[in-house]
Amino acid sequence: MKKIFYSLFALASLVAVNAQAQQVPSDLQTLVNQSFDHFADIKAMKAQQAIAGDRTQITKASRLPEVNGSLQYQHLYPVPKMNLGDAVFQAIPSESLNVGVTGRQLLLDFGKSNSVIDHAKAQQNLLGIQTEEAKEILAYQVANVYLNIAFLTKEIEVQDANIKLLEETEKMVSNKLKNGDAIDLDLINTQVKLENYRNHKVEFESQLEKQMANLTYLTGVDYKEAIKNDFNWPAKTNVAPGDALTENASLKTALEQEKVAELDLKTAKSQYTPSLFLDAGTGIKNGYLPDVGTPKWNFNAGVTLNVPIYNGKKLRYQESIANHQLEIAKINTQGVNDKLRKDVATQNADIVSNQKKLQTSETLVKQAERALQLAQSRYKNGVVTYLDLQNAQTSVLEAQLSRIQYQYQLSISSLELLHLTGNQFWR
Repeated sequence: MKKIFYSLFALASLVAVNAQAQQVPSDLQTLVNQSFDHFADIKAMKAQQAIAGDRTQITKASRLPEVNGSLQYQHLYPVPKMNLGDAVFQAIPSESLNVGVTGRQLLLDFGKSNSVIDHAKAQQNLLGIQTEEAKEILAYQVANVYLNIAFLTKEIEVQDANIKLLEETEKMVSNKLKNGDAIDLDLINTQVKLENYRNHKVEFESQLEKQMANLTYLTGVDYKEAIKNDFNWPAKTNVAPGDALTENASLKTALEQEKVAELDLKTAKSQYTPSLFLDAGTGIKNGYLPDVGTPKWNFNAGVTLNVPIYNGKKLRYQESIANHQLEIAKINTQGVNDKLRKDVATQNADIVSNQKKLQTSETLVKQAERALQLAQSRYKNGVVTYLDLQNAQTSVLEAQLSRIQYQYQLSISSLELLHLTGNQFWR
């Protein structure tokens, strides 16, 4: 029973550790959400979504009645008249007046207006999906910059530690030089190496400032707090090249474009169908015999049937274009799928490679640090030369920088794998 309990406890601990490793930094989530409200391209796409919504409403309005009012006055001179002795016959008035209201209502179009409305809705949905894709791309850009800043911060920390180490070595060599146990060349070499380390630190600081400026550009936030990350996030996501990446944003966009193309073809085919309208009107006008000058109330009502008969093969060519666009959309979807499989395989290979390199670098760091301790102790006692000490210091720096580099590369590859799976880590 105790064995079972300890096994369950160990399993729970492992799950907790893994969950902690997958925990998204809260400051990164905040920065990503701030970028959505700030970045100009996202704002523009949201405005385009509003326009697309209005266009959908316009297409729906084609089913509603159209009502128009008119007011017409016309003076005519000369007016033809016929003298009949005691009376004068006048067929049209010299002062013509016509006030009226006309209306038209679509009664039946055999699915033509439905096709147009469905196509407009699909265009609106496509723009919404494209906006989400743009937001996802922006989010992963922010995450990349975030990891770049964390990487450069660690690089600077390593440089600071090695600068401090060299400053201590400089003091040690100076003391030995005073006692006659070292030569001027040893001190000069230490000072030259120290200045090189300081120059490298300046380069890293310059790169860090550029990345901070990039972060401000993406988020609109002048971020002053230090970004530190032990690169536990993002942890490796298990994705096989054959897995269906249905949540991938680019694949969603491609599938929606395919749907729009299908509706475009349906709309093109619907243009062959007739349309039946109800027409009606009422108003007041003069010109009615026998008293053409007196305005009278009038009305009219009827139906109109529009049937496409011949239009120079225009509709046929429109249908052909829609067919080709649908083929292109399907080819594009296949291309997106192929690229996703290739990208997943590439990132998996990079992750495996960086994991192996990271394991080796961990061992190298421990060995290099131990070798440096021995070299420092033996140099103080005069057992090894200054060159041995210098080599040990260089090995420590190279091992530490390599470890950070592999940690960073592993995180970047894991981040790209998250992107391929459509993981929305900011939510």
